Amino acid sequence: MSAMAGHYGAAADFLCVCIRVPKSGSASLTALLREGFKERRIFYLPTTWHRDSAISAFQRYRGLRSRAQNLFKHYRTVSLDRACEIIASTAATGDAIDGGHIDFRTVARKIPRKLKMITILRDPESRILSDYNYAREGYFKKPLLNRFDAGVLHKAAARYDFEDYLDFLLDHHQLYGNWASTQIGWDGEANLRDYFDRHMFHAGVLERRERFTEELSQKLGRPLSFPHENRTRVVEQRSVSKKARAKIERLYDRDMTLYAWVRDNL
Repeated sequence: MSAMAGHYGAAADFLCVCIRVPKSGSASLTALLREGFKERRIFYLPTTWHRDSAISAFQRYRGLRSRAQNLFKHYRTVSLDRACEIIASTAATGDAIDGGHIDFRTVARKIPRKLKMITILRDPESRILSDYNYAREGYFKKPLLNRFDAGVLHKAAARYDFEDYLDFLLDHHQLYGNWASTQIGWDGEANLRDYFDRHMFHAGVLERRERFTEELSQKLGRPLSFPHENRTRVVEQRSVSKKARAKIERLYDRDMTLYAWVRDNL
C-alpha cells in the first residue's frame, strides 16, 4: 500500500469504501475523506445495516423510510440495488463510497468492482460509553411528541441505566454485538493479516488518530489533519464498573480481538 504514496489517483485500481463504525470518529473520518479525496468523486450510500429492523415492523419501516429518502435525494431512485448499479457503472477507479453506516459485505455483493476499505476503530469500552451517552442525549433532545419515532437504542438508553442498557444489548446480541467486525466483514475466523491485505486500503485506531492521519497523508500524497467532530455534548456515564466491563467483553468479544490487532499491527 505504501507504493501508492503521492499518486493515489493514478495507481489505485479499486473503489475505496468508507466504513464508518458508530461512535468511532465516524463524522471526523467522513470530513477527512472529503479532504483527502477532494479531486475524486465520492458516491453516497445510505446505511446498509439497519439493525433495528429486526426488532419490530415499525423499526423496519423507519429504516426503509430513511433509506428511501436518502437514495431519492442522491439518485432519484428508492432502490439500493439501482443506486449500486449506478455506482458500479459510473465510478472510476480511485473514487470513493461514503455515506451512512455501510457494511462491506453488502457493498461487495451489490457492486461487482474491486473494493478496498478505509476505516478507523475505537476501543470497544470507550465506544459503548460514547454510544450510550449519545443515544440518551439524542432521545431527550427530541420534542415529546417526536420521541415515539426514535430508534431502538435511543429508547433503550433513555429507559435504562448503563448496566441495564448492556443487558438489553446482550439480549439482542446477534443484532447489536460486534459492530465493527460485522461492518468490515470479518467473521472472527479468517486470518486478519490476510483479510486486511485483501480488503483494506487504510485502517487505524482512534486513540492513535495522528498516526492514522499521517500515514493516510503519505498514501494520498497530501497533508491532512484529523478534524474533531464530537456529536455528543451531554456526558452522563463516564466510567465502567467491573461488572459492566465483563458484559462488554461478552458483547464485543470479536471486536476486541479486531481492535487489539489493528492497534498493535497497523
